[in-house]
Amino acid sequence: MENNKSSIALRVVISILAAIAIWLYVDIGQATTVKTEVHDIPVEFSGENGVLAGRNLMLLSGYDTTIDLWLEGPRSTLMKMDKDQIRIVADTSGITETGVQSLSYNVYYPDNISRNSITVLRASAYSVTVTVGELSTKEIPIECSIVGTVARGYFSESVRLDPSVLVLRGQRDDLINVSYAKVELNVSGAETDMVQNLTYKLYDYNDIEIDNEDIRTEVKTVQVTLPIKTTKTVPLVINFEEAPGSTTATMMCTLAPVSSVVLTGARDTLADIDSIVLDTIYLQDLEPYQSFEYTLSTPEGVTLPPDIKKVTATIVVSGVSERTVTVSEFRFINVPEGYTATAVTESLDILIRGLEKTVEQITPEDLVITASLTDITREGNYTVPVQVDLPNHPDAGAKGKYQIILNLSVTPEPEPEPEPDNNEESGENTEPEENTEG
Repeated sequence: MENNKSSIALRVVISILAAIAIWLYVDIGQATTVKTEVHDIPVEFSGENGVLAGRNLMLLSGYDTTIDLWLEGPRSTLMKMDKDQIRIVADTSGITETGVQSLSYNVYYPDNISRNSITVLRASAYSVTVTVGELSTKEIPIECSIVGTVARGYFSESVRLDPSVLVLRGQRDDLINVSYAKVELNVSGAETDMVQNLTYKLYDYNDIEIDNEDIRTEVKTVQVTLPIKTTKTVPLVINFEEAPGSTTATMMCTLAPVSSVVLTGARDTLADIDSIVLDTIYLQDLEPYQSFEYTLSTPEGVTLPPDIKKVTATIVVSGVSERTVTVSEFRFINVPEGYTATAVTESLDILIRGLEKTVEQITPEDLVITASLTDITREGNYTVPVQVDLPNHPDAGAKGKYQIILNLSVTPEPEPEPEPDNNEESGENTEPEENTEG
């Protein structure tokens, strides 16, 4: 009995599936038509802001017209159609005079729907009745009302509006009392620039709001931009490159009229600025007293105080002296195997800079002059740079760059030593024996 029940259930399922397949074949494969209704489709008007306005005409009524449609088409087409995307458009370009006018309209379906596949069986109206009047225009300013305050430590700059004026269209009696438009921007707690599209309201000359649907404009919102700035104090910096005998301990630098500035800019921009670098100075090149003038510059969007344009750096070096030492001993490194390097340059005059007491004590023997023969592999004369070191005097160093001329030659092979006389080594008499034979 259980097997019979299972068999009956299976046959029922198969029958249902077969019925669905037949229904789909008839309904879709055979393109069965069905009917549907679409209600309250708003009428759109084309050419109103172009041709009609160019004739100094405008629509006074008819904007609130809606149309109901009764449609017929294939079930598959109507099922996938979004009814909210059906549009009814009436063309106003044919209107040439004021008064009551009757306009025909066209029905537009979504892009994925073929117009030829749908039939309009009936409509609640086959034309649209409008009233046309003379067009007047008026240009009014737009004001922005700021509500709230920005975050602590921040401030706002001048607001920018796009558009900054509003062009009104309507009948003269409707426009005559309109004075300005206003948008309202809430800045409570703001720390960064604000950019918002805001709807506006119209006001009369007594600051009373005007609500008149017969007054029209080409824009519905105003883009409001309000820059939000803050300040940050940063030091003015000169980077000093030290060298032996030329350190920041031997110099003093003062900046005038200020050593730091207050920058103004957006929060995120200022966050990346910790100082303003004026220059990089090599201490070895400084004279005992020098003065440098710098024009301050900042990244885009960042401003300086209006009274600070230039800064003067005064640098005084003390306890440092210079002296020339002549050396004639040179050291060679990286000499290729099998070659010998010799100096062609007989001597070099080295300018030494450092603490006064140290410089006085330096002798030629204190300087180590090293020439490297890296990449030199053939015989000949070469001009190469040298490195000057004072290993025993860290408070002094060579000023400037130096070079010498050297000669690279093949190292001659040593002459072989003469072989010793074996007879002499053994002490034997090498004189010929006397012939005693008679």
